[in-house]
Amino acid sequence: MRSTDVREKFLSFFEGVGHRRVKSSPLIPAQDPTLLFTNAGMVQFKDCFLGLQDLGFKRATTAQKCVRAGGKHNDLENVGFTPRHHTFFEMLGNFSFGDYFKKDAIAFAWELLTKHYGLPKDRLWVTVFETDDEAAKLWEAQGVRKDWIIRLGEKDNFWAMGDAGPCGPCTEIHFDWGVNRGCGKPTCAPGCPCDTRFLEIWNLVFMQYNRDASGKLAPLPKPSVDTGGGLERLSAVLQGVYSNYDSDVFQPILSAISETVKIDYGKSTDTDVSMRVIADHLRSGTFLVTDGVNPTNEGRGYVLRRILRRAIRHGKKLNQDAPFIYSLVKDVVRSLGAVYPEIAEKQKYVETIFREEEERFHQTLHRGLGLLEESLSRLGKGAHRKLPGEVVFKLYDSFGFPADLVQVICAEQQVGVDEEGFNALMEKQRGQSSWTGSKSTAAVDGILRSLEKNRPATLFTGYDRVSDKGTVVRLWDSSGQEAEQLTGEGFFLADVTPFYAESGGQVGDTGVVSSASTRGRILDTKKWGGVTVHMVTIDSGALKVGETVELSVNADLRKKTAINHTATHLLHAALRKVLGDRVKQAGSLVDSGRLRFDFAYPRGVTRDEIATIEGMVNREIRAGLPVKTEEMGYDQAVKSGALAFFEDKYGDRVRVVRVGGESPFSVELCGGTHLSTISDVGVVKVVAESSVASGVRRIEAITGEAALSRLMDHDRLVETMEAKLGVKAPELPDRIDQLAGEIKHLRKEIDKLKLTVAQGGQGSAPWDRKVTVRDLQVVIERVPGANPGVLRTLADQIRDKLKERVLVVLASENEGKVSLCVGLSKDLVGRLDAGKMIKPLAQAVGGTGGGRPDFAQAGGSNPGGIESAFAQFRQSIEKQDPA
Repeated sequence: MRSTDVREKFLSFFEGVGHRRVKSSPLIPAQDPTLLFTNAGMVQFKDCFLGLQDLGFKRATTAQKCVRAGGKHNDLENVGFTPRHHTFFEMLGNFSFGDYFKKDAIAFAWELLTKHYGLPKDRLWVTVFETDDEAAKLWEAQGVRKDWIIRLGEKDNFWAMGDAGPCGPCTEIHFDWGVNRGCGKPTCAPGCPCDTRFLEIWNLVFMQYNRDASGKLAPLPKPSVDTGGGLERLSAVLQGVYSNYDSDVFQPILSAISETVKIDYGKSTDTDVSMRVIADHLRSGTFLVTDGVNPTNEGRGYVLRRILRRAIRHGKKLNQDAPFIYSLVKDVVRSLGAVYPEIAEKQKYVETIFREEEERFHQTLHRGLGLLEESLSRLGKGAHRKLPGEVVFKLYDSFGFPADLVQVICAEQQVGVDEEGFNALMEKQRGQSSWTGSKSTAAVDGILRSLEKNRPATLFTGYDRVSDKGTVVRLWDSSGQEAEQLTGEGFFLADVTPFYAESGGQVGDTGVVSSASTRGRILDTKKWGGVTVHMVTIDSGALKVGETVELSVNADLRKKTAINHTATHLLHAALRKVLGDRVKQAGSLVDSGRLRFDFAYPRGVTRDEIATIEGMVNREIRAGLPVKTEEMGYDQAVKSGALAFFEDKYGDRVRVVRVGGESPFSVELCGGTHLSTISDVGVVKVVAESSVASGVRRIEAITGEAALSRLMDHDRLVETMEAKLGVKAPELPDRIDQLAGEIKHLRKEIDKLKLTVAQGGQGSAPWDRKVTVRDLQVVIERVPGANPGVLRTLADQIRDKLKERVLVVLASENEGKVSLCVGLSKDLVGRLDAGKMIKPLAQAVGGTGGGRPDFAQAGGSNPGGIESAFAQFRQSIEKQDPA
């Protein structure tokens, strides 16, 4: 049975027994800071299981795309080496939100597997939680042999959402590959350490308890069901192949890789591993980029970068020294594009991101490997060798060489890595954050996780007002410990708030909380799901749980933020009109002072394009048309032309923001705060355009008073330049070009004069001051005020004059900086190496350097070290040829 049929049969079966087919959610979990990626089918239904969301149906079924490549669930290092580990996979699942429970869940699973998929009953074993007699009896009722129902402990057959919260026993269905695949022991069964005979194909989780902080279990009023089975595993079983990579999920992609690298799959274990790694990472990379992740050095982007670079390294093992992985994206699209049309729509974009990352990493490897190999060679031979943390940090900081790749290369040469030293240097670089930085973020994340078991929703009234009364529901101190009253720094929840919580790129509101006896400053506001957490500093009195307070937003900052948010929508629309629909939002930041908009685009935006975009936006502002918001169904909003972003999570009801009149300039789904009239923006001025990641551009702009102030500053600057240069504004560029040309000409003349002085002027030339050391003609000179270009020219002249066996060492101090060079005549190359000889000289003046065997240059910051460097060098050449 083809994998496409396996997927469709699963979903159709559960639709037939009353389940709603729900499309896969994005790989970026919406509003959930506890997860790096969507790693299970239940993630999009988390609030349903917690009783915090009602979708309008009690049964659901999905084929969910998942990634496990970071954090707790991380299969990255196993991929390629085992038959069934993947970074990307599809999880088939059926879910009950307080509807059916164990009896129906087990009956559904058994019917689908044995009747619809046709799996033989004598090849199916099950495991249950050791005390779950109910599940064991239900399996017996389905006809499963009692001795094939294996009871296992909490580690294997008990599932929990977290340390506290919903949890319950689970039962797993295993396929028996036969005794020939196992360890041969008569006790071999699911859970056996050999892990080769039995394959888990489906896990049914029964959420029937709530675990409190002390570990005590209490029955849930509405038990639920969450099941998950890997499409790749089930397809392999139904196709009769032991490895997932031998199923039709992977074989077409592996064939394409084999054809590209010109190596047959199955030829050798090593090349097979590399091809499997590339096949898997192609899939995960394609879906991650499609869902809005771009290669970066932090968070999700760093995981994607690791995935792609691991694939590139395995490509090099297949003799691929140029980008090629990008060309295989089409094969992933051919395999899965019909099921997930978004990857087909984004194919060209994904290929661009892949190719740029491949090119960048090949350059990184070329630059960094030299330093790494040199550092490893210095460690010598023997056991207990360890690469210093400073080297790893330099490779990472200066060359962009990943620390995990350094570890891999060192492991291949039986060399350890000073991780402690590297981490200390990384921490030092990051610096210490203030209370409103990482400390508060960590505390808020901890608070939000604690709210999973008791999350009272907050009513947001801030679209209509900037002040409202609310009751304090919960309090925490600055470390995240819950309290009944608060003085100083901390956090609180209220049942009603006009404060907009950080979301969708818009910063959280600030303002004041007050009562008859208490006053505090709200410094920030964060949100997860329906909960708004206020970060507060109490200036007088004490904030208490149950107290009614006045919550007042800083109205001036709110208005300025709304101006920038509405301007962001205008800018986004203009970018798409000028650059095309391939512009896709990749992030934004909107606060009271500026706006920042990141978008997917393969090249920089030209000055002319920016001018066109600015003009278009400001024409709309001058038109003074209204900004309208309304709520409607998601499907209706998308049909009406509203821009929705695939990586965002939307409910059945969404808020649509229309900027413009009957034919609006911009229509987007957005929960942020906005103006009511476009003209309130005033003016938009783009102040910067840059690259922030491979294939991602950033536009920064200011609006209103800030933009007007900048324009006035520019006018004053132009007036000053007119006065100083004696020309009018239109003539300034030509006058500046003229002066720059004159300066360049004069600098060349100065260099000529310096060279003349260095050559001896009216006195003796440097080559006349040579000394003979053994068979070498040696010139060691200090040249005052010379730049590196002058030193190089002088070294060339000395070598030309003296012809053979020439060794030249020149040094110069210029504005506190040291320049050095070492030159050899061609007949000495092979006997001596200028690139190696300059290194101790550079160290003596506090710098670094290098170059070719016949000529090398260096720079330093310690002019006082020049004479000692010369003295050491003279001593070394008098004894023997320098190393």
